[in-house]
Amino acid sequence: MKAYILAGGKGSRLWPYNEYRNKASLPIANRPLAVRTVEAVCAAGADSVVIAGSHHMAGLQQIFFGDPRVTVIETRDTSGSAETLEAALAAVPCTDDAIVLFGDCLYSASDLDALVRTHRSTAAGATALLSQVREDDASGDWIFAHTDDSGAVTSFAGHTDERTYQVMEAFAFRAAPANGQPFAAYLPTAGVFPGSEIGGMPPRNERHVESTLHHYAAREGAIPACVGTGTFVDIDKPWHIMEACYTTVWAETAALTANKLADGASIDPSAQIKGFVQLGKNSRIGRNVIINGSVIVGDNTVIDNGAIIDGDAVIGDRVQIRNYCYIEGGSTIGHGCKVLHAAEFDGVLFDGAYLYHYMEIHGLLGVNVDIGASCVCGTLRFDNKASRHTINGRKETPRFCANATYIGDHSRTGVNCTFYPGVTIGCNVAVGPGVVVTEDIPSNEVVLLKQELIHKPWGPEKYGW
Repeated sequence: MKAYILAGGKGSRLWPYNEYRNKASLPIANRPLAVRTVEAVCAAGADSVVIAGSHHMAGLQQIFFGDPRVTVIETRDTSGSAETLEAALAAVPCTDDAIVLFGDCLYSASDLDALVRTHRSTAAGATALLSQVREDDASGDWIFAHTDDSGAVTSFAGHTDERTYQVMEAFAFRAAPANGQPFAAYLPTAGVFPGSEIGGMPPRNERHVESTLHHYAAREGAIPACVGTGTFVDIDKPWHIMEACYTTVWAETAALTANKLADGASIDPSAQIKGFVQLGKNSRIGRNVIINGSVIVGDNTVIDNGAIIDGDAVIGDRVQIRNYCYIEGGSTIGHGCKVLHAAEFDGVLFDGAYLYHYMEIHGLLGVNVDIGASCVCGTLRFDNKASRHTINGRKETPRFCANATYIGDHSRTGVNCTFYPGVTIGCNVAVGPGVVVTEDIPSNEVVLLKQELIHKPWGPEKYGW
C-alpha cells in the first residue's frame, strides 16, 4: 500500500510559524510532524510514502534524505488538496490500494490501522477515516462529513453552525475498483465547494479533496467509514501546535513504565523525581532537581542546581536547564535551548530558544528566540476572558491557549518587556527594552520605546547646604 501525504499550501493561518518551514515540518514534541505521520502510516501497513507540496520543500527533503521509504515531490503552487493529490499521482502513479493523509495533521497509528482494516474488509472504491465527534468554538473553519445510519459518508459540507460534528482525518482508495469509476478519475471534479449552507460561503479558488469525495459519493454511493479513537489534531493555527505538543508530551511520558538511562547518563541522589525518567546519552540530572512527573530527555542535556519541572515534559538534545528555573508540566523544550536562573516557562520552545534569567513566559517560541531578562507575559485578562486572535483578517477565539504569547523564529527582546495576553510577534523582530506589547507585531520590524526625559538642576543645595 502506498501513502500520499498532501503538504501543499503555504499554511498562512499558521503565521508566523510558516515563514521558514512547510507545515509538515513543524516540530511536535521535538520531532517533525511528517516523521510522525510517516511512522504512523508505515506501522499501519504502508510500504512507501509520497509527500507532495510546494512551500519550503527543501526542509522535507533534508528530513527524509536517505530514507528509501519516502519520496518528496515539489509541485507547482496548487489551488488545493485535490490538485496536490493530482500532482502526486502524476509524479508517482498508484497501481494498488493507497491511503491519503494531510501534512498538517497529527495522527495515531491505531486510527490509520483501523482505516486500513476497514478498507480491506469492503469492496468499495474508497473508505474514509473520520474523527471523533468534535465540539469546537471555531466550527466555521471545518469541512464536516454527513453520514447515514450505517456511518457511511454521504456528503461533505462546510461552515457548520453545529456544535458536534465529524471531520475526515484521511481516506483510502483502490486504483482499480471492481465496480464503478476509480477515485482518481473524480479528481478533476473538485471545483467550487458544493456543501456550504445558508449563511455560509464556499472557499474561493480552492479545490478540496473533500469536494472530490462529495461527487464520488453522489455517483458511486456512500463511502464506508470508520471513526478514529486515537490522537488526532488538525494543525491549522498556532495554538494547534501547542495542542499537538501537549497531547504528544502527555502520551509519550505516560508510556514510560521504568527509568531508562542511556550510556553516560546519570541521576544525582539528591534529585526528587515522582515519575519515570528517560535520559539520552551523556545527559544528567544534577543536585536538588525536582521533577513532579515523567520526562523524556535527549542526549548531552544537563538539568541541574535546583531546577524544577512541575509535571511531564519532553526535553531535547544539548539543553541546559539550571539554577532554580521552573518549567510547567506538559512543556516541550527544543534542542539546544537554555532555561536558566529563575526563568519560568510554560509551553513550547523550538530549537535554540534562550531564557536566561528572571522572566515568566507562557507560549510558543520559535527557533533561536532570545528573551531578555525580566520579561513577562500576561495570561489572565481583567475580564477573565480568552483573547481573540486575527487569522487572515478574521477574528476568532481559540479554545486552547488563547492567552499564550506567540513569537516567531529569530526574534528577540530587550529587558523588561511585557506581553499582553494573546499577542503574536512575527519572525525577525526585535522588541526593545521596556516595551509593553499590546498588539500583534508583523515580521521584520524593530519596536522601540520612545521615552521622554525631564532634566532639572539637582545638588547639595536641595538638602540645605
